[in-house]
Amino acid sequence: MKHLITAILLFIFLSLVGYSIYQVSQFNTASEDTKHVTTHDHPINNQNISNVTVSDLKSNKLILRDELKHDINIINFWASWCGPCNDEMPELVAFDSEKPNHVGLIGMNVSDKKKKRDAFIMHYKAKYPMLVLDETQMKQYNISNIPTTIFVDRKGKVLKTYIGELNRNKLEKIIADLK
Repeated sequence: MKHLITAILLFIFLSLVGYSIYQVSQFNTASEDTKHVTTHDHPINNQNISNVTVSDLKSNKLILRDELKHDINIINFWASWCGPCNDEMPELVAFDSEKPNHVGLIGMNVSDKKKKRDAFIMHYKAKYPMLVLDETQMKQYNISNIPTTIFVDRKGKVLKTYIGELNRNKLEKIIADLK
């Protein structure tokens, strides 16, 4: 009788472990499927963000409109602890060195301490403008995932939002679609 109870308990335990592994694999598959999403209906789309107050890397307050100098301004929200942000940064740095003249690139750091933020920028040798946005403002504009990249016109209107890790090909396609 003891062996039967032990066998039943072992069977139940192994069944639960197997089911748990299956659920985790299903979750990971779903996460991979939604890793990169261009959203046409994101709440920030069509909003004007030109009056948003941001900070430069020295904590000086700026108005975003003063940084929107191109027909298409790509604003990439990132943090040093974000894995996909680390993965996409070399792509963004390479894109910056060869981007079209009508396109600007701005990095928007969120939730990093100065030391980590500066080390991240130095590590990737990013030369494009980097600004800082606090988490309250992120929530105000419904940006809850990073990396998130928004495409903004010269007047501050958000044209498109991309959630997830970007690469050069995707950037070029989105820019071509916005022309």
